[in-house]
Amino acid sequence: MITILKKYNKYLLSLIFIMLTLCLKTNAQQDPMYTQYMHNQQTINPGYVGSNDMLSVMIMSRQQWVGFDGAPRTNLFSMNSKLRYFNVGTGFTFINDKIGPTEQNSFYGDISYHLRLGYRTMLGMGLKAGFDMLQLKLNDLNLDQNNDSAFAENFNQNFILNFGVGLYLYNPKYYIGLASPRLMRNQYDNDGVSSASKGYKERHYFLNGGALFNINHNLKFKPSALAKIVYNAPISIDISANFIYLDRFWFGASHRIDDSFSVMLQYQMTNKWRIGYAFDMTGSELRKYNSGTHEVMIAFDFHLGDKKILTPRFF
Repeated sequence: MITILKKYNKYLLSLIFIMLTLCLKTNAQQDPMYTQYMHNQQTINPGYVGSNDMLSVMIMSRQQWVGFDGAPRTNLFSMNSKLRYFNVGTGFTFINDKIGPTEQNSFYGDISYHLRLGYRTMLGMGLKAGFDMLQLKLNDLNLDQNNDSAFAENFNQNFILNFGVGLYLYNPKYYIGLASPRLMRNQYDNDGVSSASKGYKERHYFLNGGALFNINHNLKFKPSALAKIVYNAPISIDISANFIYLDRFWFGASHRIDDSFSVMLQYQMTNKWRIGYAFDMTGSELRKYNSGTHEVMIAFDFHLGDKKILTPRFF
């Protein structure tokens, strides 16, 4: 199997883009969405952690549909590193996600093993495990009818356990990922307070890929795509394209099919520090009631050994 992968891994990127373009519809997901998903792969794929021989830290904040009451707000902190002599990556992620009266805090740890398939091609195989804490402040809602039993008590459910798996094939020129960060279909029942409070956290599946092309000495081109699949919901497709000038300045655009258009900027301040910004404008009727979505990312990459970082990271 490994011999086959070594021989044909250069064709896999073409295959994954064909698979992504076959999908035509999009819809909202239960998990947070990110415009800068190509820089935030640890959240969805545990096979990604440790893919760079560095300690990587990321902070991301997303304010969706600014001006719309109760719009989604997401804050993320993640860290991952590689144990150099064991080809093992470890990391963790914390996500705070708010939508209207709902707030969810998620804590997940990751571990991966990286198998060498060729001179510069690796396969990361990862596991993710952790829990969610969900709160729904029903008492804060303004109701048309008082004394509705379905809204009589706030909804609280803590330590909702889950786990996920992921594969991440990569080299300096491309990457392909396939993952499910939550394999368990969790049921939310508010400790049996009422049947109206029951709900489910559906499984999410992610398929993504990207590549890096040298246009000339100063300019690089980096396309990427992401498909999100959720039970009983249309497939969501993100397609993006970034240009990288002098390995420092990133500028590009992204399109979430049937949903939104985005512009992205990133500045590599040093080989260790980088900051990114994305602005989204929805194509739906919601555009009449909000002033867009803002997403800010700050990332830090630090080499733990004696070797210096000679070039910034692209994947």
